[in-house]
Amino acid sequence: MSRITLTTILAVFLLGSFFMPFFYWNSFEMNGFNFILSDRVPSYKYFLLVIPLVVLFFLFGALSEGSTSFSRKLLSWIPLTTLLAIFILIFITKSLDRLVFDNGGMFSNTGGGFWLALGLSLLLAFVKPRMKSQYGF
Repeated sequence: MSRITLTTILAVFLLGSFFMPFFYWNSFEMNGFNFILSDRVPSYKYFLLVIPLVVLFFLFGALSEGSTSFSRKLLSWIPLTTLLAIFILIFITKSLDRLVFDNGGMFSNTGGGFWLALGLSLLLAFVKPRMKSQYGF
């Protein structure tokens, strides 16, 4: 399987995981977009918007058959660092923990979509291109 096909599949699944429950808040399931649109979450929630934008860049790169002006290596690390930063900021901030996660800790209120997005972005970051040999095989 080529690198472009694999990154396209990972990018589509990463975008799909953004619509799965990211967090559970007061018996509501909040997917990535609901988390961004919520009024009770601090302003660093907008960092999550980077993930769909990066996925669109990956899909644009796949449609243009890899000839884009941006670095795929740099873009592949952006979703992972964004998710880790959001996780660390939510986990460290005690006031946010009381506002958003009233009935438990961070790990009990983190949904499957967040963990799936974290795993897919980790895979996306470590996908390496295949080197073609000089002889074509």
